Amino acid sequence: MAKSQTKAKTKKQPVAAKAAAASATAIAMTQDLRMIPLDQLEFSPLNVRKVAASDADDAELLASIRENGIKQNLVVHALSGAKFAVDAGGRRLKALKQLACDGIIPNDHPVSCLVEDEQNATVTSATENLQRAAMHPADQFEAFAQMIAEGRKEDDIALKFGVSVDLVRRRLKLARIAPELIEQFRAGEMTLECVMAFTLTDDHDRQMTVWNAVKDSYHIHPQSIKRQLTETAHSASSSIGRFVGIEAYEAAGGILLRDLFDDNAAAHMENPELLERLAVEKLQDAAKVFEADWKWVEVHLSVDYGAFRSFGSVYPQDIEPDADLLAEENALIAREEELAASNDGADLTDAEADEYYAIEPRLREIEALQKARQPYASADQAIAGCVVTIGHDGALRVEKGLVRPEDIPVAAEPTEDPEDGDAEISVTRPKVTPPTSSAPVPVSDPATTLRKADGISASLADDLRASRQHILRAHLAADYGVAFDAMLYALCEQALSRSYGTEALNISIGPFLAQNRETLHQDTVAQKMLDALEQDLAVEWMAMEKPDDFRAMSALPLPQKQSLFAWAVGLAIKPQLLSDNHPTPIIEEIGARLDVDVAACWRPTASTYWGRVNKGHAVSMARKLVGDDYAEERSRERKGDIAAAMERAFAESASETEGFDALVATKTARWLPDGMAFKGVDDLVETSSSPSTSDVDPAEDDGEIAPDAEDTAPDVLPAFLSETAA
Repeated sequence: MAKSQTKAKTKKQPVAAKAAAASATAIAMTQDLRMIPLDQLEFSPLNVRKVAASDADDAELLASIRENGIKQNLVVHALSGAKFAVDAGGRRLKALKQLACDGIIPNDHPVSCLVEDEQNATVTSATENLQRAAMHPADQFEAFAQMIAEGRKEDDIALKFGVSVDLVRRRLKLARIAPELIEQFRAGEMTLECVMAFTLTDDHDRQMTVWNAVKDSYHIHPQSIKRQLTETAHSASSSIGRFVGIEAYEAAGGILLRDLFDDNAAAHMENPELLERLAVEKLQDAAKVFEADWKWVEVHLSVDYGAFRSFGSVYPQDIEPDADLLAEENALIAREEELAASNDGADLTDAEADEYYAIEPRLREIEALQKARQPYASADQAIAGCVVTIGHDGALRVEKGLVRPEDIPVAAEPTEDPEDGDAEISVTRPKVTPPTSSAPVPVSDPATTLRKADGISASLADDLRASRQHILRAHLAADYGVAFDAMLYALCEQALSRSYGTEALNISIGPFLAQNRETLHQDTVAQKMLDALEQDLAVEWMAMEKPDDFRAMSALPLPQKQSLFAWAVGLAIKPQLLSDNHPTPIIEEIGARLDVDVAACWRPTASTYWGRVNKGHAVSMARKLVGDDYAEERSRERKGDIAAAMERAFAESASETEGFDALVATKTARWLPDGMAFKGVDDLVETSSSPSTSDVDPAEDDGEIAPDAEDTAPDVLPAFLSETAA
């Protein structure tokens, strides 16, 4: 129906309704309204309704009358013998008689009836059935919601109207559609089926975004709405959805999209970042089993089968198969052949068919179990690794014996035995099948996946990494002892490493410069440290001609040389978050030796952090560190207001926070995003295998409290930055 036609009809309906109401009032004024015992009422043969209502409709009416009584009188005409025929209200009469039969009301229960002449019976019956208007579904949705708001339970509503609890929940779900969409529905701009499609999500902004995208289409189809609502979601039946599982996903706060009006529709997981984080964490737990045996273990959410061709391969050693599994395998194969040849090709019974189709999966299981028993040589494991990923069926998949191209050993050269010049010594090397593809090996980056769930973008991670490097550089530039050891280590690593041959001391310092360093480091504690240190550097010799400059530098007192050395080493330090993939323990040890207090040098502000993460992460941190009431207040604010409030709450000193008690203020003043704090090398050994490093379960926390959290004014700055310095 065209929209213009729909609107025209909606305008005429109120006029017709008013006319019907006036007519009913006129009739009521001229007729006799009285209370008549139920046992004196009979069904009228003049009732025009011949097609019975459905059992479900009758059940609803029965439940409503049982709970609420008759809200509208019956219309009857007199018969002989004190009997009355019901011309209008036959379904209500049927329900009342059923209640009397059940003993809920007496047989002579008084019923409000309007008594009219018999000649009006047909007109009355036709008028009631033809001119009554059904309640608009939108009004029905809101009525149910109002009942819930008044304190009624879903079970109570279902009982009163004789419907299932599931039906009540479905109608309540429709009542949570964006008000703008309900008005569009009332105006006839969309069908009931389209409204139902929007119940896939309760996010009104998301609903309106999709509606604005489809509203100008020639024909708005419910499937197009569903498709757009779920285009960024994972199906619960997808491989990653099955791997994580609906229970684990919902337990972590994930929202599940279900089509309440289609029992066969698949559920969709609306938070792909959260789902991927849960999958990575589960894969990392599974990977721990293999870390002790292989040179490397990587976690991938998904890997194309062809990607494994980029690796070389080593294979397990042959051993005798397990006798019990072998016997079971032979028995299953014999039974499979027996069932296939039985009954001369006739159909199998249901039990035989079930048995037959269960054999092949079990044979595959036995094959996998036998293969898993085969050991790898230790020399092979020393150069090879394994990839832990998700199979197409949602099960854990582990590909072992993969050798990166750079780890494939060079063919052994024959050498002479010094005691027997004619004899050759054969060096045993792993036998590696070379790669069959020149494509690069897949890169594992679970740390990025784990950060995405909190809205921490790659650019924000880069900035956090740069801020941490800047702070470490400032501390390193002030400590010759650690700087000297760090540079000496780097020199020895390059000069003595076999991969660099005789290229000793061929060291170059490439300063790390953050892309937005002008705004990122401006007026920070670390920059003040660096400015003060730079002013004291002895650099007059650099203006001299060569080699006079070198002679002058060499003649500097040792403390001035140490300052120059530490400054230069600080320039070379690389950026790293502890939560990165495979963080180097050397940087963490440098930070630990310097006792770098990142929380004293950097606080999360609206511009550096809170304005760049998602709302859920900010509210979660507010709830965890401040309290439920504060978090609820933040959850109702716009993102910009949340960021500003969180900046104040997580200020650098407890005295600047928003009136929190001492314990809360101490925690917020010391909190850092995951991976920002420096930890000891012993801690790193335990946690470096996981990109998500935290003192608590990563599913429960998204950051860390910096060391010495009880000390809100740590004395970690150099003397020249102290207020008491001369």
